[in-house]
Amino acid sequence: MSRFNRSLSKLGQSVSNKTQSFGHRASDRNIRLAVTGLSGAGKTAFITGLVNQLLNAGLTGKANNLPLWQVTRDERLYGVKRSLQPDLTVASFDYEQAMSSLKQALPQWPASTRNISELRLTLRYRPSKGLLAKLTDSASLYLDIIDYPGEWLLDLPMLKLGFSQWSHSQTQRQNIFERSQYFEEFVALTHSLSLEAPAEEAELKQIAEAYQRLLIDCVEEHGFYYAQPGRLLLPGEFAGSPVLAFFPLLNLAEEVRAKLESSDENSAYKVLKNRYKEYQDKVIRPFYKDYFSTFDRQLLLVDCFTPLNKGKAQFDDMTQALNGIMESFKFGQSNILKRLFSPRIDKLLFAASKVDHITRDQQSNVLALLTQLVKESQRQAKFEGCEVETMAISAIKATQHGMAKSGAQQVEVVQGVGLADRRAVTLFPGEVPKSLPQANFWQDQGFEFVNFAPPNYSAGEQGADFEHIRLDHLLQFLLGDKLN
Repeated sequence: MSRFNRSLSKLGQSVSNKTQSFGHRASDRNIRLAVTGLSGAGKTAFITGLVNQLLNAGLTGKANNLPLWQVTRDERLYGVKRSLQPDLTVASFDYEQAMSSLKQALPQWPASTRNISELRLTLRYRPSKGLLAKLTDSASLYLDIIDYPGEWLLDLPMLKLGFSQWSHSQTQRQNIFERSQYFEEFVALTHSLSLEAPAEEAELKQIAEAYQRLLIDCVEEHGFYYAQPGRLLLPGEFAGSPVLAFFPLLNLAEEVRAKLESSDENSAYKVLKNRYKEYQDKVIRPFYKDYFSTFDRQLLLVDCFTPLNKGKAQFDDMTQALNGIMESFKFGQSNILKRLFSPRIDKLLFAASKVDHITRDQQSNVLALLTQLVKESQRQAKFEGCEVETMAISAIKATQHGMAKSGAQQVEVVQGVGLADRRAVTLFPGEVPKSLPQANFWQDQGFEFVNFAPPNYSAGEQGADFEHIRLDHLLQFLLGDKLN
C-alpha cells in the first residue's frame, strides 16, 4: 500500500509540475531556450558560464557584470535562482559538477554533452511596461535551458531520405571516409556480405561496429563533422541495440538495388532497410517531436577556428553540416496558441564561440565570416518571420589581451595557458578571413588556433566568477523583450 501511495504521489507531482508549466507558457512567463552546436563548439562550457553570470546578477549591491542587458542596466533585476525543472524524465544539467571541474587546482573544461539535459532558472524582475507594470512591482520569468549533443542534430536531415537515398549520400562522402584507417576494413566487410541471403545478427553488428569506428575516426582524428547516424557517435540509451546495427551500402548500382527490393523480407538488404526506417521512426522522430517542437528560441554555437586550422575539406564539411541542421528547424512568429500547441522558434542566434582565443582586432572578422557562413539559413529563417542575429562571444574568458613587439611594430596578442602542456602562451593566432575562404587562403594558411585551459578560479567578490565577452548582448537579444 505504501508503494502505491508513493507512486501516486510521484504521479501527482509530475502532473502538478506540468500543469504549472502549462500555466507559465499560457501567461508568457516561460521561455525554452535550446543551446546546440556541432561537436567542439563548447556548449557545456557556454551554459556553465551563462548560468554563473545569471546567478550573480541582480540588485545585490554587486558590480553589474552584464551592463548591456537592459534589465540590469535599469537596475530592475532582483535576482536569479535555480528552480525545479518541470520535466522529471529529463536529466538535470550538472552545473555543480561543471563548476567543480573549473575550480580544480588545474582547471578543466567541463565534460562534453553526452545526453540531453535541462536546467530551469527563475528570473525575478520589476516590470517597466504594460499592464503588468501597473499591477505589480515584481514578476518572474522561468527560463528553461536545454542542452543536447550536437551529434544528434546531424540525424535530422535523414528524415527526408529513404535508405537508398541515404546510402547514395554517404557514397558521395567516400573521399572523406578514405582518409580513415578503418575505411578498408569497412569496405571489405560490406563486400563479403551477401545482401540477398538471410540476415545474420552477428554479421550485421560486426559491420555496424566497423562503420562506427570509421565515423568516430573521421570526426575525432580528421576533424570532420557530418557523421550519420549521429547516435553511432553518442548512442545514449540506444547503446548496443539492434536499431543502431545498420550502415550505408556504398556504390550500390541502381540495377542491383532494384533487384534487391524484391528479395525476401529476412534478407540482409531488407533488414538493413527496415532498421533504417526504425531508426527514423523510433530514434529521430521522437527526439524531434518530444524536444524540438517545444523550443521557443534557438542558440546555435559555431566553432569557426578549428576547421580553419584543419583545412578546406573540414571547413566545407562544417558548412554543409550547419546547413543540413538548419533546414530541420521550425521557424515563425509565436503567439499564445502556437506557444502552447505548436511552438515555433521566433528568435535564432548564431554565435561564434571562443572569441577570446583570437585578438580583439580579429573579432569583427570572425563575425563577418560567421554571417557569410550562415547566410542562407539566416535568409530562410527571416523569411519565415524569425528574428535572427549573429554574435561573437565567449562565456568563460580564458585569455588576456596584450601587446608584443614584432620587429619595429607593436602587435596585439593573446596570452593564456595552453590546454595540452599547461605552459604560458603568448601568440598572434593569425588573421581570420572576413568572408568564406578562397583558394589562396588555404594555400597560404597561417592561422594557428590554440586550445587554452580555463582560467584559474577565483570566486568573484564583485559579481560573477568569470570574465565574459558579450553575454549581456546575447541575453538582451534572447530575453530582453520578455523582461520589459
